Amino acid sequence: MIKKIWYTYDDIHRVLKELAGKIQSGGVKYDAMIAIGGGGFIPARILRCFLNIPIYAVTTAYYANDFGYQTNDEIKKIQWLDPIPESLIGKNILVVDEVDDSRVTLEFVLNELQKEKFAEIGVAVLHEKIKEKKGILPQGIHYYSGMTVKDWWINYPWDADDITAHNMLAAESSAER
Repeated sequence: MIKKIWYTYDDIHRVLKELAGKIQSGGVKYDAMIAIGGGGFIPARILRCFLNIPIYAVTTAYYANDFGYQTNDEIKKIQWLDPIPESLIGKNILVVDEVDDSRVTLEFVLNELQKEKFAEIGVAVLHEKIKEKKGILPQGIHYYSGMTVKDWWINYPWDADDITAHNMLAAESSAER
């Protein structure tokens, strides 16, 4: 059985505020974020409160179902910045996702973005799972993690059907974090 953990919006907000501080003190001033959909949308939006930079989006398909138990043979671009907007050429971009799990999606997105004419590329993840990664981060990428967590199934509040029940489960599981 897969071990599960729940986080509230308040938990996420606190971690992203700390993550924004790490990014701001990391030595690179980012001009824009590229959120990896769907998990990177909400973390990028909250980070925007602290970093005050615009958000662009790309979407890929790696997981064959919503539960993340099965993967496709390859990653597919569903939505992409094609062409890259002129306003981003030569700029520093920060790629945002919710979780660094297998790292396969991050590797794919970062490799594709390195083909473009950006000055610097960084990546920020809300949660970095402690586990062996299948994917590899390309050379020269600045990496920021909000929180390092065990390799458990993460239940995010934006995926909840019943937010009250979700928050109760988060309260019960907070001692295990």
